[in-house]
Amino acid sequence: MEVGLIILGAFVLVGGIIYLAYMTEKKRTEAMAVACQAMGFAFEEKGDLGALRTYGDLPIFDHGHSKQARNVMTGKVAAREVKFFDYRYTTGSGKNSHTWHQSVALFPGGAPGLPDFALAPENFFHKVGQVFGYQDIDFDASPEFSSHYLLRGPDETAIRSAFSADALAFFAEQRGWNVEVRSGHIGIYRSSRRCKPEEAPAHLAESLNVLRAVTRT
Repeated sequence: MEVGLIILGAFVLVGGIIYLAYMTEKKRTEAMAVACQAMGFAFEEKGDLGALRTYGDLPIFDHGHSKQARNVMTGKVAAREVKFFDYRYTTGSGKNSHTWHQSVALFPGGAPGLPDFALAPENFFHKVGQVFGYQDIDFDASPEFSSHYLLRGPDETAIRSAFSADALAFFAEQRGWNVEVRSGHIGIYRSSRRCKPEEAPAHLAESLNVLRAVTRT
């Protein structure tokens, strides 16, 4: 009898957690739709990941499993086309799994002429990896940038030319950004951080500043 009650309690608890998560996401979607309308953007509750990749097949889409795009806003900011959406994926499995949530600003064709690269906040494991030859493009002229960011890509010479002194100074001050460029498309986000619905316009404005820093426009 006691075992049955324990099992029933466990089911109720799990069910309650699932329901709470569902309601939280439902409220977020409703609030994101309101924010989207206020910005004059088009809104899709459920994003088609395959379709999104045609606008920019970014490295983030290659990570993990159980990938999902939601609350997709499509419009223009400062005359630039943008897809702004919630993106989640999971790494690992079971007790060792971790689900990442972030707000991604994807600018299709927003980085013409830039080489492919991935910029991300540098962590302890990156620093250890460098000892064993893990690529990280550093700049002697900006040790602060180099100590806080990991920069990688297939054409190091072109990447060094792309990062101007102004860009290095910008990222030395503005930390925590991920910037991915592939085939002239660019995605900008903060890893495992989603903006609040009411912060969507400000977050897009910040993403635009990041875009301008790397494209020099």
